[in-house]
Amino acid sequence: MTGFTQGLFAAASLLAASGAQAQSTTLALVDTARARPVPVQLFLPATAPACTPARPCPVALLSHGYGIGSGEYGFLVDALRGRGYLVASIDHEIPGDAKMDLDGDMVRQRGELARRGAANIRFVHTALSQAYPGYDWQRTLLVGHSMGGDSSARLASLDPAGIAALVTLDNRRAALPRSAGIRVLSLRASDTGADPGVLPTLEEQQRLKACIVPLQDARHNDMFDGGPFELRERIRSTLLAFLAPGAFACPSAGLPPGRDGVQ
Repeated sequence: MTGFTQGLFAAASLLAASGAQAQSTTLALVDTARARPVPVQLFLPATAPACTPARPCPVALLSHGYGIGSGEYGFLVDALRGRGYLVASIDHEIPGDAKMDLDGDMVRQRGELARRGAANIRFVHTALSQAYPGYDWQRTLLVGHSMGGDSSARLASLDPAGIAALVTLDNRRAALPRSAGIRVLSLRASDTGADPGVLPTLEEQQRLKACIVPLQDARHNDMFDGGPFELRERIRSTLLAFLAPGAFACPSAGLPPGRDGVQ
């Protein structure tokens, strides 16, 4: 068997046997068109309803920031699993990948990483949607931090098939999609700024119901498991408010808990 097939069979067995107990598995996927391994950590929903094509369960594809491991966003995984999502955490960095040259052309290098990341996300979406028809691959949620957010935003803007919503944690280079068909939440760190055109204008935010949420006293590099607990809680609560059924108003999480009404 190829790594692609082995990984899918292992995950299929896990999903078929799962009960209420939390489980996860690693998929050794390979995109043969690009001759590139794309490792994925697959997490089952915390509650295990009967996920069928007639009543599919929601799906989230999670992309890490550059230099941060794909397994370092447990607070996001737990929040999404608790809301009934199947979560696929994609590893965009594999052994042998060239490191960014800080003395080189950063614009070109970042663009290449975002393009590769977007291709990884599309590949995972295609592969898993074929293997697991009991999940709602037509309304996929993309979640990404920093470069993972740029990769997710690029895919949602240029190849949006099957994507219903995008959540980014301080992506800074790739423009967020301007589409009424894709709901957007972008949480912004207080120590960085986005390139021109990345964030929608106020008029676009109102027209498209795009949520741009500044986070006070939030560092870009702290938006993962290693960051402060209160920041992770603000991110988690804002994400869950955004995902609440029927919620279209933008959640507010600019201030720490107890100062803005977000607990």
